[in-house]
Amino acid sequence: MKKITILLLSLVLVACKDSFLELTPDTNGSVDNFYQTKDQYIQAVNAAYSPLQGIYTGTLWLFAELRSDNTSYQQNTGDRSGTIREELDEFRENDQNSNFQTFFSASYLGISRCNLLLSKLSSATFDQATRNQLEGEARFLRASYYFNLTRVFGDVPLILKEVNSPEGAFATAPRVAEAEVYKAIIDDFTVAASKLPAKYAAADLGRATSGAAKTLLAKVYLTQKNYTAANDLLKNIEAEGGYQLNANYADNFKKKNTAESIFEIQYVEGPGGKSSNFAYSFAPFNAGSSVTGFALASGAAAGWNIPTQDLMDTYEANDKRFVASINTTFVDPTTKKVVPYIQKYVNPPYLERYNTADNFIVTRLADVLLMQAEALNEISFPNQTAFDLLNRVRQRAGLSVKTQTDITSQGALRDAIKKERRVELAFENHRWFDLVRTGDAVAVMTAHAVKEKAIKSYILPNSFATIALKFPYPYRETQITTK
Repeated sequence: MKKITILLLSLVLVACKDSFLELTPDTNGSVDNFYQTKDQYIQAVNAAYSPLQGIYTGTLWLFAELRSDNTSYQQNTGDRSGTIREELDEFRENDQNSNFQTFFSASYLGISRCNLLLSKLSSATFDQATRNQLEGEARFLRASYYFNLTRVFGDVPLILKEVNSPEGAFATAPRVAEAEVYKAIIDDFTVAASKLPAKYAAADLGRATSGAAKTLLAKVYLTQKNYTAANDLLKNIEAEGGYQLNANYADNFKKKNTAESIFEIQYVEGPGGKSSNFAYSFAPFNAGSSVTGFALASGAAAGWNIPTQDLMDTYEANDKRFVASINTTFVDPTTKKVVPYIQKYVNPPYLERYNTADNFIVTRLADVLLMQAEALNEISFPNQTAFDLLNRVRQRAGLSVKTQTDITSQGALRDAIKKERRVELAFENHRWFDLVRTGDAVAVMTAHAVKEKAIKSYILPNSFATIALKFPYPYRETQITTK
């Protein structure tokens, strides 16, 4: 039943002309008077990108990396305010964990902005090319929000039109089947791929491209085990977008929007609310100023996504990606033990504390190459192209190539590709979703739990009791009914 709280406000009426009361100040924008010019529509699509920044700095890494066997946390005995994050690492969370509501709300804020823009676009009178691009961007963003939502929660509300009344809001509250959500995601990414340009001029770098839409659509198809459809998309992305592997792996994270980048979340340094914080969040909480050049905040703001020993052991000897990804020089002053931390997002000197300009890459060419290798291997074995794609990634890391003499079965190549994805894309929000879509999550995380319990005396008895593949649906949302 709808529960509506009415707040009665005391109004003091003053004598004034009715005509004055009815005036709308020119400085006040509204939906009715905003969507007039091309620039206003561009501002609207920019606003639809905005929630991605908070999602990537605040919650998605909790679900995609901390949840997996790639990372854990540095126990902070002096400040226990981070326990809701620790619960996510050890499968102890419940539906009142605030991270779920934060992620849910930000995602649907982005979706609502996409829906509003799409509803207004049909009446736009400017050039068709810009209208196509704006529709493509809005469709891409809406699909991206829904893809992350359904990978996290499974069944979620599917809202594809502007909601402009309380009744309409309640009507959209029920969750729909994950399969139905995926149909909408596929439709949006497909339309986006057909309407977006392959690349942009420098001023528009960071906007969604046709290559970005095709890459994420291919990832959807891999999730659904539709390997032929995935390969049909993946095989053309590199040439169509002019992408290329950076010669230096670390350049992916030391530079912004490189030739390898297909889509990345843009951040701007400074206090305007558009900055990133990865270097601070992922540093050991007691590292002082040694990581970022600025003292870390007291409390539980840091010490997260600490690389696990299991991940570090997965790197082969002389793999160039290790030193570009993980720093092992910090020694805890209390325990005298090394506390590794993520190196990828550390790019000092920073100009302002806790306000960095480090972007977060959603997908890049190496991801595409490994996805295509995976798809081709599942379609048929042996497949020389699958080996070639795998080896391009390995050679950039300074590693030897793999041949059919080394890998003699489809299962062995499947495992080799999984391993390569783990180290190549570590800390980029792929690991947990890869484990789930390949069916490896329960076995891998059960083995991970054994290792964690052996080295961490503080782990609670109920940790890792159930390896859940989806996260609890936010409690607040379960209280909304339509009658």
